[in-house]
Amino acid sequence: MNKIRKSHVVATVIAAITMGIASGSALATTLEISLPAPGAFELFIDNQYWPLPVGATFAYMAETEDGCEYNKLTVTSDTKEITVGGSTYDTIIVRDQEWESEDCFPSEAVLAEDTHDFYLMERVTQNVWYFGEETWSIDEDSCNAEGEECECTDDGAWEAGVDDAVPGIVMLGSPSSGDRYQQEYWEGEAEDWGAVLRLNAKVSIDFGDFEACLMTREWTPLEPGEIEHKFYCPQAGNFGPGLMFIEELKGKTVYVEYVGTDFTFDLPGDADDGFEFPAFDDLDIDFCEMPD
Repeated sequence: MNKIRKSHVVATVIAAITMGIASGSALATTLEISLPAPGAFELFIDNQYWPLPVGATFAYMAETEDGCEYNKLTVTSDTKEITVGGSTYDTIIVRDQEWESEDCFPSEAVLAEDTHDFYLMERVTQNVWYFGEETWSIDEDSCNAEGEECECTDDGAWEAGVDDAVPGIVMLGSPSSGDRYQQEYWEGEAEDWGAVLRLNAKVSIDFGDFEACLMTREWTPLEPGEIEHKFYCPQAGNFGPGLMFIEELKGKTVYVEYVGTDFTFDLPGDADDGFEFPAFDDLDIDFCEMPD
């Protein structure tokens, strides 16, 4: 078996994080941007910091106290119509899958979450808007004492225009240090915020060294104390991935690195293998029963 172990942080990344936080003294500006009409959007997302070209895949890995996590984004050619305030928006679907392995053996990894995220980009400003998600994951609270016979849950799913939920901005087209913006809003369920810390961060990971990176801070008032620092590094040709590195501060620190367009090993339920959403429906497993 091929056991994966990675060193996640190089000194320059630590320095970039430290400098980014220390220099975040610019006056915060909360942006209030109204949702444009559908005609102002386009499906092709080529934001310089977070491009999402159709057909692209981006793979990420993290090592935690509980093992290893493998995450993969797939920009599909599928769309979903979402109606907000009487107007219909044709959003692009990005599939986000996550696997876990306690011993960091990819061959023993299990699918933990399968999500469809819905995005659009403003044509002029290149602001990327987030219209919701359909998600399924293992409900660990439903498992028996052996950690088996679990059920799947759709907790975290939401859609703009339903139950007063509204879309938000996940990436600005022209970010400035100190900008704050609401990424999603469904009262009591989805209230994420983002803020720009700096535009000249440096990142050094196994995949390569990067400069002139956008560093953001993300948080939600629903989970006080949990913060993510994300690093987006523009690439020549603007084909992605954009997002190169994540520092998760959620009681314990987890570092997530971009490792390439795909993994060098197979994972169960991978969209590239033809598994339709959600893959839990097709996998022959006994640890996550989909509800009727």
